[in-house]
Amino acid sequence: MDAFATIDDLETLTGRTFESGQTAQVEGLLESASTYLRSVAGQQVYPQQTVTYTDWPTAGRLDLPQFPVVEVVSVMRDGVPVDYTYRPGYITVAGDDPVDVTYTYGYAEAPARLKDLTCVLVSSALLTIEAELGLTAGGISSVGIDDFKLAFADGGVQSGMVLPPIQEAQVRAEFGRGGFALVETGR
Repeated sequence: MDAFATIDDLETLTGRTFESGQTAQVEGLLESASTYLRSVAGQQVYPQQTVTYTDWPTAGRLDLPQFPVVEVVSVMRDGVPVDYTYRPGYITVAGDDPVDVTYTYGYAEAPARLKDLTCVLVSSALLTIEAELGLTAGGISSVGIDDFKLAFADGGVQSGMVLPPIQEAQVRAEFGRGGFALVETGR
């Protein structure tokens, strides 16, 4: 599982114990919340991975598309090692011909902030599931019983597994990298 949080984390934070019949549902929600947080950050973040990225440097500079970079393993051009200089987030090489950069990025352990936010998102989803309202009731202002009706104060803008805009901005600032998306190999 590549979720930022585990069922144990969720149980600890919520003070709940989930029955074995709920395990698959809760694990699915943890995965969904983590996928959402990765999309907010704009990159993989966790777990740590080693990939090869191929691209053309511009004036000798090649930005690496994932953050944080743990290690640059090798830089090759046509199968031959190339001298390079690493600076946070990019390398520099001689020339502008394409290079293959093998590097390791991401966190070895899920960052605590992302673990906590995953649990918050799942906890919110569980409230609506247990109230038999589906996966979300974001922005709901009232629920009627007779001739059942739901009213949304914000037109449902906060429906789904979403964070308020200020928290999304904080996740992007702390774990994002200028809108880069996960790229394992280039051109």
